[in-house]
Amino acid sequence: MSTNIASKIFDSVSKTYDIFLNFITFGYIHKLQNNLIEKTPLGENIVDIGTGTGEILKKINDKNNNSLLIGIDVSKNMLLKAKEKVPNANLLIADAENLPFKNKSIDNIFFSLVFRHLNQENTTQELKRVIKKNGYVSILDLSKNKLLLFLFDKIFKPFGRLIFSKKEYDYFIDSIKWAKSIEELEELFKKNDFECIYKKKYLFGLAIIVIFKKSS
Repeated sequence: MSTNIASKIFDSVSKTYDIFLNFITFGYIHKLQNNLIEKTPLGENIVDIGTGTGEILKKINDKNNNSLLIGIDVSKNMLLKAKEKVPNANLLIADAENLPFKNKSIDNIFFSLVFRHLNQENTTQELKRVIKKNGYVSILDLSKNKLLLFLFDKIFKPFGRLIFSKKEYDYFIDSIKWAKSIEELEELFKKNDFECIYKKKYLFGLAIIVIFKKSS
């Protein structure tokens, strides 16, 4: 999916996105995001890629307001929502494959229900470039799971179509097909000098948290 198409889709769903995430995670999204943050050693500068409405940044800010917080998204409307939640965050329109940071300059990068939407090979190479040695990449995402596809296609669809257009909802269904398993993520990040320090399945395997530490 091109950045231009993704930005248009997320611009159009920005007002209802939090409601949708809460619904599809059975109200568990905040617990998952808090677990992601709590399992991650936090550094001085923290980037949330695909920050959306800024929930990850808000939660980090509530726990640790001494770090520099940066949110990146391709959607201007999402960033406007994020600014309301976290006024002190630095928010940028940028692409995960071309991050506006110097080499080895970032301590932490977070992805919350975002990584599967990206070109995962190119993004991981870019993470290798910008993350400091001993820095962390923390990923919360839906898993590659037939049950999840069934839920989205059959169970969640009536609700999803109440708040999204057919094109928008179909995009979210397709994104599940792009998701990687924990093992596939481990293999991808290992090729780029990251080691897995934490991995766990949640919601009966429908969601995963994986945290990587850069070794060089």
